[in-house]
Amino acid sequence: MAKVKNILGSGEKVSLQNIEYDFVTLASHQLRTPLSAVKWFCEILLGKRAGKLTKKQEDYLREIYRSNERAIGLVNDLLDVSRIQEGKIHLEIRPLQVQKIIEEIIDSHGTLIKSAGINIDFEIVSGPLPMVETDPDKLKRVMVNLLTNAIKYTPPGGKIRVALETKGANILISVADTGVGIPKNEQDRVFQRFFRSRNVIKLSPDGTGLGLFIAKSLVQTMGGKISFISEEGKGTTFVFSLPIKN
Repeated sequence: MAKVKNILGSGEKVSLQNIEYDFVTLASHQLRTPLSAVKWFCEILLGKRAGKLTKKQEDYLREIYRSNERAIGLVNDLLDVSRIQEGKIHLEIRPLQVQKIIEEIIDSHGTLIKSAGINIDFEIVSGPLPMVETDPDKLKRVMVNLLTNAIKYTPPGGKIRVALETKGANILISVADTGVGIPKNEQDRVFQRFFRSRNVIKLSPDGTGLGLFIAKSLVQTMGGKISFISEEGKGTTFVFSLPIKN
């Protein structure tokens, strides 16, 4: 007890937010090492570099690998949230072609899109598009988040439309789907930490509710804005802007 009094009486400013940040950061960094090790060993075993596997063993290992990947994603999300709250998100600005990055992301998700039974269209509404000065890694993170959400919450036979257009001094990027949509009475909470709408939780219990909070924070850090329109049962459209000159 004397030690606690000593800390609080030392004049050092202590806040629950700082304690939370320090705890999340420490825990996340400590979790990264064992999770990376599990991933590495799974890849060795699945690559049959340690010997042959039975079909059953391979199936179990793939499930372990997928679960571990979800855990790694959660750790990365928690670290990003901590950095955002501390204002420690740094940009590495350079000229880039937004169209090329979006096409690469769509192509990399081709297998997932096909297995989900979804059609996807990519359209340039107004062109040619100018080069944009922004952080490519942050842009990819935002786009991957919006696209994977659209895939996850759109039923088979549905459609996703990704579109680019120039508007004034900005490029607008939209991701529209014909998915489950967001209930109207929950739409004002979409960008809050840990929020997941009730219909989404029923459809997919797994999820952190951090993705859209991170996406909005990154878009704002890059000097843009993000918004959406949605109707439950009919789909959702997210639109975010990037300034051409940052």
